[in-house]
Amino acid sequence: MLTGRVVRFDEVRGYGFITPDGGGDDVFVHANTVDGDKWALGPGVPVEYEAVESDRGPKALTVRVVGPAPAGERSARAGASPAGRGREAGQGVGAADDEEGLCDVLSERAFYAETTEALVTSVPDLTGAQIVAVRGRMLALARRHGWVEG
Repeated sequence: MLTGRVVRFDEVRGYGFITPDGGGDDVFVHANTVDGDKWALGPGVPVEYEAVESDRGPKALTVRVVGPAPAGERSARAGASPAGRGREAGQGVGAADDEEGLCDVLSERAFYAETTEALVTSVPDLTGAQIVAVRGRMLALARRHGWVEG
């Protein structure tokens, strides 16, 4: 088993990254690979994991939390519900994540490509017009929340 610490974990999207204790590239972790409470993952939380190499880099398998986050990291998360940890009143999903560097900001072109791929693979019988309409609404939402640039 390898050991490391969670660098960041996006509870909404269900994924994050682990920095290996031995150094090297950060390791991708998905909530489905966590053995136990995925809500325990957060910055600084020590974990044990197995890793495999994927086409996008190292990917964690069978992740297990082995201790609490350091006191400074824990206080930022304390008292919040799992779905709303770290969010301030009036902020939307991802707003606190932006301050912590947890939200990927895509170019509009990259957002269109990702959105199109997600729509085509999840609902293959959508028409081109439906994809364009949904993609446009999603882009407007992404602009409002600062998820895209450009």
